[in-house]
Amino acid sequence: MEQIKQSLHPFHFQTREFDVELLLLCEENDSALIKKLAIDWFRSVEKRFNPYLVDSEISLLNTLAGENCRISTTMLEVLFLAEAYQAITDGNYMPLQQKGAPTGLKKAPATLEWEVDPAMKSIKLPNHTNIDLRGIEQSWSIKRLAEYMQKNMSLDQGLIIAGGDITVWGRNSQKLDPWVIGIQNPWNTNTKLGAIAMPEGSLSTYSPFEDKTSTPSSNIVQCTVAGQDMVECQVWARILCTLGVEEGLALLAKHTSVCEAIVLSTNQELHYFGKKASLNRRWLDMHIDHYHFQDMVS
Repeated sequence: MEQIKQSLHPFHFQTREFDVELLLLCEENDSALIKKLAIDWFRSVEKRFNPYLVDSEISLLNTLAGENCRISTTMLEVLFLAEAYQAITDGNYMPLQQKGAPTGLKKAPATLEWEVDPAMKSIKLPNHTNIDLRGIEQSWSIKRLAEYMQKNMSLDQGLIIAGGDITVWGRNSQKLDPWVIGIQNPWNTNTKLGAIAMPEGSLSTYSPFEDKTSTPSSNIVQCTVAGQDMVECQVWARILCTLGVEEGLALLAKHTSVCEAIVLSTNQELHYFGKKASLNRRWLDMHIDHYHFQDMVS
C-alpha cells in the first residue's frame, strides 16, 4: 500500500480588505479543495459583516436602527462576543457608535445598549446608532476557520495570516521547531522589530497610523499582542493603541494573565509586557527599552 505523503502547502488570496496567507500540512490532492473552502469562508464573512457593502447583513442592521431586525445565528454569535469584550475591557471596546457624532466622540453613552431577543434571533439598535465591530469579526473568522480545519479536516499543522492577525497550531512536539513570526518595523519596512516563536497560539499587530478608519490618539505607533485566543489578541492590540502605554498596559495586566505584548511608542522606544521567562525564549532578537513584567504592572 502506497504511503500518503503530506507536506506544507502555501495558499494566498485577497479579500476586499486584506491579503490572506495560509501554510497547511496537507496532501497535494486536497490543496485545491482547501483553498476553495478558505476563500468561500472569508467571502461569506465579508458579505455578512462588511459595513461598506450596502447589501451586507451589518449594513441592513445599521439601516434599521430603532427597529427590531432579524439576524443570523452567526451575527448573533459575534454580537454576543462583542458584548463580552465590552465588559472585559471596562467599556473601552465599544461596538455601538453614535451616527453623526464628531470624530473621537462616536462611542455611544454607556446607558445606550442594543436589545437582543435570542429566542426570536432579533436585535434592536437605539435610534441614531450603528455597530462598528472594529475588526473583531476578522479575528473571529480566523479563529473559526482554524478550529474547523483542525477538528473537521484533521489538519495537524497550520498557519493563517489575514491582515495583521495570525494564528498557528501543531508544533507542540519537541521534534518540531515552533513557528517563528517576524514583527514588522513600521519605521522601516525592510527590517523587523524582532520575532516571536510560537508552537501554537495567536498574534495580532495593529497600528492606528495604517488604519484608514482610525485617528491616532495615543503615544503608541504599533502594538503586537500574543496569546492563545485570536479575538482576545486583536481586541487588546487595538485597546492599547487607543489608551497609550501606561493606561493600556495597566488595563491589560488587570484583565489577562495570558497575553504578552510588544509596544512601539511615538518616540521609537520599545516596551515589553509579559513574563520575564518569555524573553529570549519566546520573543527573539528584540531590543527592548522598557520592561513591564506582568506581576509588576498595576
